Amino acid sequence: MIMLENDDKVFTLWDTLYLCEKLSIPMIFDYHHHLANCPENGKWEKAWDRVLGTWRLSELPVKMHISSPRSKQKFRALADYVNSDMFMGFLRTIKGSVSEIDCMIEVKQKDDALFKLMEDLKQYSEVEIIDGASFYIH
Repeated sequence: MIMLENDDKVFTLWDTLYLCEKLSIPMIFDYHHHLANCPENGKWEKAWDRVLGTWRLSELPVKMHISSPRSKQKFRALADYVNSDMFMGFLRTIKGSVSEIDCMIEVKQKDDALFKLMEDLKQYSEVEIIDGASFYIH
């Protein structure tokens, strides 16, 4: 199976979405990449339903990538951990649009980042932890 992902320097959300729609292949939305490579007025929310539409022929759940910038000065560089506030902002925006989404964490601390993120998510009242890597948002 071929899937395409928007990147942080060249291929924007809109470029990748265009190809995925034309080729009928799923698009993996990378939130951090979009924030780093976003044309003026390129609000991802306007394209979210179209991103979901690229998954209509797939039996797999929608997939996305999440990471956080290392700093404002090194925005494209990956942080050690995922910023839970940034991630929750994204999840609150898409809430109700999809029943399940697989999130690949792209950070320097790998497994430790997952454990820290799951611990951080416990502070949000709408998050119900299922296990060490899964949760619901109410």
